[in-house]
Amino acid sequence: MKVKDFYENWEIGCIPKYAKLLMNFEEELIFDIISNLDEFNRIKNKKEALILDCGCGFGSFYNLTKDLNTIYLDISFNLLKKFNIKTNKICGDILNLPFKDNSFDLILCINVLEHVDYKKALSEMRRVLKKEGTCIIVVVNKNSIINEELFTDWKIYHQPLDIKDFESIEGFYIAYWKTFYFVHPIFKIFPTKILGKFLKFFKKVDNKLANTKMFKNKGQFLICVLKVR
Repeated sequence: MKVKDFYENWEIGCIPKYAKLLMNFEEELIFDIISNLDEFNRIKNKKEALILDCGCGFGSFYNLTKDLNTIYLDISFNLLKKFNIKTNKICGDILNLPFKDNSFDLILCINVLEHVDYKKALSEMRRVLKKEGTCIIVVVNKNSIINEELFTDWKIYHQPLDIKDFESIEGFYIAYWKTFYFVHPIFKIFPTKILGKFLKFFKKVDNKLANTKMFKNKGQFLICVLKVR
């Protein structure tokens, strides 16, 4: 199934409660990591900075950019309709971005590149980034010791990536990276009330594991900050 077709028929109400808890946990980790990145805060405090949320979906990470000058792009009109803002939404393809060269100071691209031709997508993002621009990417990590099917068993094209896949991308260099999310799938057997309490406790544990040498590149997800050369 094509990515666009999948999301045009996707309904969050069909997701089991335990899955929503795990997805929310992942989103909380991403929000915390990005909001504390020096590079994100540098651009956030830059006057007249223009940001692109590339693959925004229905606005899962809107709180990161709601007070900033941001354009929200997604391939799915269905998801954009569910995104409860009235302006700055564009239905478009990451492989053919409808923007002029050198337009953006920052691009957020979260949980997107594993579903597309990532090299072509990165080439497009490089084209529309300004000189000294930044791209913050989150993908499913190919080297993970965790295999949560919720994030890997897709009906659409899905190819996990690892940090080596970003080392030789033309026009970019890696400024920062880490992996995160170490929740073993076995915890899904917990009743949702207990799972919710466990995830609140596990948040600090996850961060500690992410910062150890042993598990540095073993989390379910990889975040990578790419800077324009």
